[in-house]
Amino acid sequence: MILKENKTIWAVGGGKGGTGKSFISSSLAIQLASQNNDVLTIDADLGGPNLHTFLGIKEAKSDLGDFVTNKVTKLAETAIPTSFANLKLIKGSENVLFMANLNHYKKLRLIRQIKTLEEKRVIIDIGTGSSYNSLDFFLLSNPGILVITPEPTSIENTYYFLKSCIVRILNLYMDYYKIENMTRKIIKEIENDSKSIYSFFNTIISYNKSLAQLLYRALKNFKSCLVMNKVRSEKDLLLGYSITDVARKFLAVELSFVGSIPYDERVHRSLNKFVPFTLEYPDSQVTQSIKLISEKLVEYGG
Repeated sequence: MILKENKTIWAVGGGKGGTGKSFISSSLAIQLASQNNDVLTIDADLGGPNLHTFLGIKEAKSDLGDFVTNKVTKLAETAIPTSFANLKLIKGSENVLFMANLNHYKKLRLIRQIKTLEEKRVIIDIGTGSSYNSLDFFLLSNPGILVITPEPTSIENTYYFLKSCIVRILNLYMDYYKIENMTRKIIKEIENDSKSIYSFFNTIISYNKSLAQLLYRALKNFKSCLVMNKVRSEKDLLLGYSITDVARKFLAVELSFVGSIPYDERVHRSLNKFVPFTLEYPDSQVTQSIKLISEKLVEYGG
């Protein structure tokens, strides 16, 4: 992926809804903008956009749907100002039929435009699940941010999301280099849980070492971070480190744990009032955690 110099794209995603993706996307955007960064945040949750709510915006004259339906030719034309200096939003569309089923051509056009945006900090709030749209938006980032909560279903879905990212990366490389069907067959075995990532590479090495090295480098270029949200105990915090160990051992990817955010029931109250939480409670542990995470992300990803 070729980006403008010093440009960083963070895609915030995960395998399960309700983990706090939009809250973290908006909070990070506000924090980064407060540090005199030009920030653009995009609501790419094509099935149910709500990022604007977390930024205190009720209505917008333009949104992502205007670009998808060719009402405007440039994605940047759909960006709207927020009440925060240096921060703009591209609002998700609630009015375009079948928006969640964005076709391949429109998706590639959208991705190309995201790469050329003028803002040096771009935050994309993507949909949940492992559809190609969600995966490709996540893989666009450098790095992606996985949001997880300390619940079994969230952990399980995050593992599956990561695994889906890996399979997607390998398939994209095989398409580009026109790699033979035998490798695709092994990829199918990974998807069906009958073969691990490491055994996949061992199999490829046995008949084509150069191909194995190519695919392994592709996987190692995959950068992703983990944020543990709604933490209630020390045990929940330690779970974040355990997940990074699992990713390394079983998925052959490095997942960086960049921080945790404590549970705070006032988050829902501020949302109902259309007031960003970090603005209403600047001294809270949640806000302080967001600041620390933003610092680590800038250090890690540019």
